[in-house]
Amino acid sequence: MPKKPEPMLRRTLLNDIIFKIVFGSPKNERLLRSLLNAILELEGEDKIVQLSLLANDVGKAYHDEKGAILDVRARDGHNRQYNIEVQLKEQTSYIQRSLFYLSKLYSEQLERGRKYGDLRRTVAISILEFPLFPDLAGLHTRFRFCDPRHNLELSDILEIHYLELSKFRRDQPLLTPLEKWLHVLRFAELYESGVVPLPAPIQREEEMIMALDAMHNAYSDDEVRLLIEARLRAEWDENTRLHEAMEKGEAKGEAVGEARARLEVAQKMAKSGIDAETILDITGVQL
Repeated sequence: MPKKPEPMLRRTLLNDIIFKIVFGSPKNERLLRSLLNAILELEGEDKIVQLSLLANDVGKAYHDEKGAILDVRARDGHNRQYNIEVQLKEQTSYIQRSLFYLSKLYSEQLERGRKYGDLRRTVAISILEFPLFPDLAGLHTRFRFCDPRHNLELSDILEIHYLELSKFRRDQPLLTPLEKWLHVLRFAELYESGVVPLPAPIQREEEMIMALDAMHNAYSDDEVRLLIEARLRAEWDENTRLHEAMEKGEAKGEAVGEARARLEVAQKMAKSGIDAETILDITGVQL
């Protein structure tokens, strides 16, 4: 039997494990601060000058490939909360899923004995490598609660951003901090080897060069690379299994729909931090 081909390891900042290591490590708080200020276009007194990470156990992310939560959560000096995640593949009901996690982060602030007035502004950011709004030319969308009839904003306490990197071109001018960061996020793999020179505007951005160095160091770590490869193989095997089942007619109609639904539920449970054994017991899916 011919050897099954191995999935290719793409050396990118957008791998969720690498993204978490680069931007979710306490030693790299400066990088996360710079990225958030660029995305949110914060200036003056609103600018983030201090961040503390929330439940970002990077060591656990290395070892717990089945149950790790690989988004990055932080709180700034004004007690504003942030959640950033990277999503490479298009997912069914992604908007609903991202809103669920935003509301979860918001509601988790209210511990027993606390008042509603203690709730602080909570912002979610989704960095996507697929078009979420394909008919929209812009790549950065921001949503809050508002009444479109009266052009009235209810509150800015909840806010969600979507950044569609697939719309960002390599030849796009790099004038703003956000444009520079988007270029680094999408095209970091071109510069990782050092063969292709960095664009001049980015050569002057210390945090972005630090992010590229941190990415290089992460991929050079055998433990990290093995974890990424294991996840890739698991995804590859699952996709292959589903494809073969459909070809053989073993999973048609409701059976295929049920298998996909169970896989989606399992993935959502894993994203919520539920352990692999519990996921297997409930869904029958081995992640």
